[in-house]
Amino acid sequence: MTRGEFEKLTERYRTGKCSPEEIAFVERWVEMNGRLHDADLVFDSENEAEKTGAEIWKNIRKQTEEPKQRRFRVSRWINAAGVAAACVACVVLIWNSGHFTKKNGQTEPDMVGVETMNASQNQQRIVLPDSSVVTLAQGAGIVTSERYGEGTRTVRLTGEAFFEVRPNRKVPFLVYSGDLVTEVLGTSFAIRPETGKKTIEVSVVTGKVSVYSSEKDRNQRRSGVIITPNQKVVYDVEKKTIREDIVDHPKMVKETPELSFNFDEVVLREVLSTLQQAYETEIVVGNPELNECVFTGNLSGYGLFKQLDYVCDVLGANYEIRGTTIFLNGEACGSSR
Repeated sequence: MTRGEFEKLTERYRTGKCSPEEIAFVERWVEMNGRLHDADLVFDSENEAEKTGAEIWKNIRKQTEEPKQRRFRVSRWINAAGVAAACVACVVLIWNSGHFTKKNGQTEPDMVGVETMNASQNQQRIVLPDSSVVTLAQGAGIVTSERYGEGTRTVRLTGEAFFEVRPNRKVPFLVYSGDLVTEVLGTSFAIRPETGKKTIEVSVVTGKVSVYSSEKDRNQRRSGVIITPNQKVVYDVEKKTIREDIVDHPKMVKETPELSFNFDEVVLREVLSTLQQAYETEIVVGNPELNECVFTGNLSGYGLFKQLDYVCDVLGANYEIRGTTIFLNGEACGSSR
């Protein structure tokens, strides 16, 4: 087999057009080379990467006819932009798949399966076996358990990703990121390790998720919370603490014709009720008399925090965020008309 023929073979494999014999060959080669290369290999230069690619190609020619028992499944997400790059990706994909036994001194679930790494400059969209979708950020990776769908749908994430999970209340969706676990029944959410910090952020767009530490205390209790749309948690990896918060840029959850942000002589109680319905965010008024103050203004086209800024400016009030709740304070109709 020539280099050009192998490149064509990887392209057919990526697009699902290989024959059973060709699939067996690619999987056999990846499995054999998965034990020969270090999955944590990082290239210091392009020349070093090319040299490694040449060595891999040398192995291909030696092993073309050598039979080998197949032990692992291989993802069909091979990037055929270059044959050397494709082959290196395959080695990492297999070699990393079964090595999640201990991290930070704790035992983690045995995660044997298929790993996909996003080595491109763009986001990479991955479709899981149940049609759930994961969008990997640059440098992120995900391992899909080979038992995915058997009792649970379990994946392990490194880096940042956005999840759109297909609802299935009988089979929970679990994401392991370090020793933080995000459990989902049907929702869309993002997981992001904060750059330069030893924290992991989980934010919800739709639905509801349970976020908790995989470690238990002496009383067999876990530290965890449940978050809903426009809420997030920040997990401190060192302190093992979970802090609840509102996302930096809340998005409207409900957009219906009945919800109008153009208010004409409307009491604050009704204004805040509209905002709470739109963003599914709790807003508490400290002074009950403030609820009867009247507001006039068009808040359309602005985000939640800017809308609150305008309301407070008109009424002479102020607001603060405490966890996942917004507290609004002010004098009784001090600046209302």
